[in-house]
Amino acid sequence: MTPFRRAREAAIALRRRYFGDLTDSALASDHIITTIAAEDAEDFEITPTDPADQALGKADAHLVRTMRQILVRNDVSPAEQAFLAAHEFGHWKLHADDDGNCGQVIDTGLKPADDETQGAQKVEAYGVRERTELQANLFGRELLLPRALARGLFLAGKNASAIAKELDLPLELVRQQLLDALLLPEVEAPAEEPQQPIEPTPLQLAAARSTAPVSLVVAGPGTGKTTTLLLRVQHLLASGAKPGEILILTFGNRAARELADRLQLLGIENAHEAWIGTFHAFGLEFLRKNHEVFKLPPRFGVADKMAQIAVLEPHIYGLGLEVFNPLGDPLDWLNEVVMAIQRAKDELADAVAYADAAAKSAAKTPEDVQALQRDVARLYACYQAQIQARGNLVDMGDLVMLPALALRDDYKSYTASVGRFKHVLVDEYQDVNRASAVLVKALAKPADSLWVVGDARQAIYRFRGASMRNILEFGADFPKHKTFTLNENRRSHTEIVRVFEHTGRGDHPLQLKLPLEDVQAVRGASGIKPLHVQCATEAIVLGELVAHAERLHEDGVGYRHQVVLASTHDTCGAAAQALNAAGVPALHLGDIFQRPEIRDVLALLQLFVDRSASSLVRVAQLPGFSLPAADVDRLLAAAKEDRPAALSWLRAPPEDLSAEGAQGLARYGTLLHGLKATDSPWEVACTLLLDRTDVLRAHLPGDTMPDITRRLALWQFIYHLRVPDGTSKFQTVGGFLTALRRRLRIGDDRELRIPPPEADALDAVAVMTIHGSKGLEFEAVHLVDIDAWHFRAGPESALVPATLLESVTQQDEVKEAHAEASNKLYVALSRAKNDLILYENTGRYNATCVDAVSQMPDLLKRVEGTISLPAQQIAVAPALATDQPQAVPLNGFLAYRICPRRYYYDVVKALTPASGMHPAALVENAVFRDLFAEHGEEPGTPPGEVARILRQLGTDYRDSLPHLQAYADQLLAAGREWLGAERGEMAKPFHVTCAGLPVRVTPHRIDKAGQVVTLNFVRARPSSGGQRQQKVLRWLMKHLADVRPELSVSARIHVLHTGQNESAWPGWNSFLDGVAANLQAGDFAARPSARDCHRCRHFLYCPA
Repeated sequence: MTPFRRAREAAIALRRRYFGDLTDSALASDHIITTIAAEDAEDFEITPTDPADQALGKADAHLVRTMRQILVRNDVSPAEQAFLAAHEFGHWKLHADDDGNCGQVIDTGLKPADDETQGAQKVEAYGVRERTELQANLFGRELLLPRALARGLFLAGKNASAIAKELDLPLELVRQQLLDALLLPEVEAPAEEPQQPIEPTPLQLAAARSTAPVSLVVAGPGTGKTTTLLLRVQHLLASGAKPGEILILTFGNRAARELADRLQLLGIENAHEAWIGTFHAFGLEFLRKNHEVFKLPPRFGVADKMAQIAVLEPHIYGLGLEVFNPLGDPLDWLNEVVMAIQRAKDELADAVAYADAAAKSAAKTPEDVQALQRDVARLYACYQAQIQARGNLVDMGDLVMLPALALRDDYKSYTASVGRFKHVLVDEYQDVNRASAVLVKALAKPADSLWVVGDARQAIYRFRGASMRNILEFGADFPKHKTFTLNENRRSHTEIVRVFEHTGRGDHPLQLKLPLEDVQAVRGASGIKPLHVQCATEAIVLGELVAHAERLHEDGVGYRHQVVLASTHDTCGAAAQALNAAGVPALHLGDIFQRPEIRDVLALLQLFVDRSASSLVRVAQLPGFSLPAADVDRLLAAAKEDRPAALSWLRAPPEDLSAEGAQGLARYGTLLHGLKATDSPWEVACTLLLDRTDVLRAHLPGDTMPDITRRLALWQFIYHLRVPDGTSKFQTVGGFLTALRRRLRIGDDRELRIPPPEADALDAVAVMTIHGSKGLEFEAVHLVDIDAWHFRAGPESALVPATLLESVTQQDEVKEAHAEASNKLYVALSRAKNDLILYENTGRYNATCVDAVSQMPDLLKRVEGTISLPAQQIAVAPALATDQPQAVPLNGFLAYRICPRRYYYDVVKALTPASGMHPAALVENAVFRDLFAEHGEEPGTPPGEVARILRQLGTDYRDSLPHLQAYADQLLAAGREWLGAERGEMAKPFHVTCAGLPVRVTPHRIDKAGQVVTLNFVRARPSSGGQRQQKVLRWLMKHLADVRPELSVSARIHVLHTGQNESAWPGWNSFLDGVAANLQAGDFAARPSARDCHRCRHFLYCPA
């Protein structure tokens, strides 16, 4: 049971103690607090106090334990005072001897705009104060409004506002309790067995009782690493150490939670006083305690990657960049630059140190890479200056780098913050980066002991800056250390141990430097070899996966004790979908923004910002928002005609709506009343979902795993709306939607893919990436992709100078990359306790089984997969083909080739949303309207589309307008140079029948010399990866050559952004013939793509 579940249960117990049969009844907050505080109950005095009173100490509330008094600030509402008192009752019941001030309870608990930033919320702190405050918040909410009661009231027809008014509760408290009660699974937690005393092995005891000042414990998979660490804590306490003198640093939040929970379960007195958390959490607390030294306010924000880009992007103009072009949409390269800056901070390099490293590396660096690094140096300096100028923001790299440098250079100045830590313990040391290693060294120098545990063969986080060098070369940092090796595996049977042992030897790059010792499998042999299932198709892989998961379940292996591991999120998603479709419960959130229930909410939010009203195609199908399809078309046409303000169609609807449509719009007016684009997305979503509509209620029935997963995704998403983005204290609907698309483009949504801890007790097969499985163990492991492609070494970014990587030489860097690639397989295989099944798709293009698996035939039982998953029927939009144009425009075919649903929206429905698009894309479209007139139209004077777009953008992008104007001027100048005129007429369109599909081609110009024809096209930016336009042009010209063999046809694409030309010649493409056949058949199914969807203007409401 987690400490937070205990907090909930303690609150219910207190409520039951004083209200008995009325525990589950709706009770007013004042009545609850008064009753519990009464003299014949807990005997507390609740004293409203002036916030300026020194007794409050600038806090919101204060528990004076010895006097049984609770002070609460008197300038907040009675409902908020009740919450403060309930919060302090939480401390009273949960935290013995806690007698401190509780600052910012109202802001962090009840005011979304003042909550922690995205970055700070990714850093879970598990020190005493942070942990206890979160528990007290949860206790207070549950005491005033138990989840079961909140759910019952909502299902009985009461909305959030009505509940808040009836019970005199803060509306924010009610919202949070409702979301938790309605969307989180209420699973009966497995009965907790009393924690058994740890029975250590002699090797574990020796490591735990080490008297050496510095100890390195090398612990392979299943050898009891966590157990040994707990033994170490017990030994320290038995030797006279106090819990508050112990600092335990971990690599991940999950490990921190597990250690804290297990220490508490062991019954160690005052165990909560030990500091347990991640390096980033430690750094966050350190900087907050010493904020004045670092010129920061007491509550500063932590910038995640998106916030870092937002800080840098407005200032990239005028830096004299050599390679990176600041004009247009710079997001893709800014993402790479920000990652390079973070990588530099991992190596303790500020902007000056980065520039020096780039200069020192120049002699051995190609000129084009040198230019990139010089650009990064300029951008890093700019970024550093902007962060310092803001004065209220740090980034994730700073959380480790700044404390590491401060403690390394001047430990004595910070003894008030860290001087109490006499014993430093570090978990997963192989996953630390250089900054973390320096921080550990600084903390260890004055401490009585340093004790670290790790395993170089489980280092798999190099992509985050971790370096196994820190454990391989531990002796260089700590020459007088003592090494202990744990080699008794208590997790897996012998057959599994031998398999992952084989992958850790053989061709493993570490074997020569660090030979793997023999591992003893304490559990012995099971007589069952791990399976290697060779499958001819992906359908057979999934079919075999389902069959084996069911077989294991029938053999007594619970679903929750099985895991599916894969290298990519897409593979995870396919596996989870196959399992659930076959009736095997599987838990996998995946990309929640591709989920239909999330798109419903996104479409509602888009209504407030999109002048085209395009999201009506989805919204009009939601409960309470239904509109006849014909009326939706009328509204879309009206919005498109004059592009009025968002929601203007609601205030002045077209006159030709049906009676049903008019009634529907009247409902819209009621439902959307008072909400606007400048509100926070949390406020809009909560008002619509918890107060005004039945959209959320539609997802509440059902107890299948897809039903539960749907609700978990909604919970993750709605709480995501609550969090400020790190660049400002308040986030608007429009700002959120724009930032969301950009966040997804750079893949900065990892935390949202991880189910909350409340899902841990679900009886479902876990589906996760190999990296996500680190530190976990399961009865059965299904590894669904063992293709060598997924276990290859990746290079270091060219943006990071070689001399900056002081932790490794260039030669060692290559070895480390290869070693980590081998480690990933080692980690995956070693998660299994009893059953291990590997699935290989031999029919995949260029399929090659990873060497480590193919080279151990005697250790695996190879079988041929035969069970195929039935092909799922793809839903096709009915009767849409009749609405298609007689000839498909070439750009339309390009859209269809990417996604049929995009074509349907672009060409058939002619939707034109602009919200969420980068302003540079809007400028580019306007440039082409100013440069080119339709064929048959007199070019004349440009219509001023660029000026019109810039005027529209002025409100939201005022600071960027000069740069957008410069970008437009650059494109216009390049276009006019290409045209030789101010404006030109498009070439005459012509039709080409390709694989039976008539395609209308409209080049920007056609050059003809005799029988030699060149089709000229113009685009703003270079073609993206895959050169889709060139491939389509080659295919089209091949079909043209078939009917006009006398012509020699080629195509040339002129890029305004670079002035370069891209060429294409006729070429056969059977794949595109199939695409053409699908289009003619009316297949408009959406085809989700991690690369394309987030760039599509229809993303927020597709598919509808």
